[in-house]
Amino acid sequence: MLTRPLLMKCIAACGGALLLAASAGAAAQAKAPPEFTLRTAHYFKEDHPWHKGLVYFAKKVNDDSKGRIQIDIFSGGILGSEAQTMQFVKDGSLDFVVSDPSAAAPFAKEMDFFALPFLFRDYTHWQKSLDGEPGARYAKLVEEKTGIKILGYWGGSSRNVLATKKPVMSMDDMKGFRLRLISSPLKVNVWKAVGAIPTPIAFMETYLAMKSGVVDGMENESVAVLDMKFYEPAPYIARTEHEFTVRPMFMAKKTFDKLPPDLQQVVIKAAQEATVYERKVELDAGKSAEADMQNKLNVKFNAIDKTPFKTATKPVILEFAKNMGLTDLLVSIDDVK
Repeated sequence: MLTRPLLMKCIAACGGALLLAASAGAAAQAKAPPEFTLRTAHYFKEDHPWHKGLVYFAKKVNDDSKGRIQIDIFSGGILGSEAQTMQFVKDGSLDFVVSDPSAAAPFAKEMDFFALPFLFRDYTHWQKSLDGEPGARYAKLVEEKTGIKILGYWGGSSRNVLATKKPVMSMDDMKGFRLRLISSPLKVNVWKAVGAIPTPIAFMETYLAMKSGVVDGMENESVAVLDMKFYEPAPYIARTEHEFTVRPMFMAKKTFDKLPPDLQQVVIKAAQEATVYERKVELDAGKSAEADMQNKLNVKFNAIDKTPFKTATKPVILEFAKNMGLTDLLVSIDDVK
């Protein structure tokens, strides 16, 4: 028969053992491997807004799914070019990518739509259009055509023309200008309309192409120009602001459909929050990049009359929209106030 003191010791010991067992169980549960390990990619460095947005997204998904989803991020083009990673997402062998949609134009011509110049009046118009009915309509179209979901529209940076030899002061300076472009029929036609000689070159080969004189310049946004040091061979930047970038965060529909409904909602919600975050980061980064290039790196920015560019490219825009059955989408963007 146990004495009272001995009984109390046994109870204490048993209680301690139960607590230890509970702790061990909780630790094991916390360290349980994720149910889904997904991958995402982009081609910039880790200080780029896209990477920061993806880090935010990955953490949010992991936290909100309580560790059931882990997202690994591959930066710097390690998984391939934009065209390659878009193809991987279409196939379902890559789960997410942030990319210029024109990279997917070979398998869906509509992906070129947001490469149209002067589509948005300003940043506010860009934001309202993408967050409203036009953006939703386009996302539905892309999913039906390609099997790729758009989780959010990133970007918002304005693209300008860079030149290696002298400033582009007017559209006349574009005559015979060998302009590096992504391989996109629409972009080729747009820049032919202003007199340039479009020269499709892979993004990672652009610096050398400008430095060696293969091309006379390129068009891009300030964050990328600073990040990739394109200002070194091309120190003249004309503020054409011909495009406010639309860089969707894409997801393979095949991956989305594999997730249970509760995790699908986790991904959608996290993407919405990451979109708000990335846009702010990119907007701030664009202002900072431009200031650094002007004040520290002796890059010369100049204003330019956009009216001749708009006049020259308007027929290309209308023809493209008509051929692709996207005239209504074009009108709906124009109608956004």
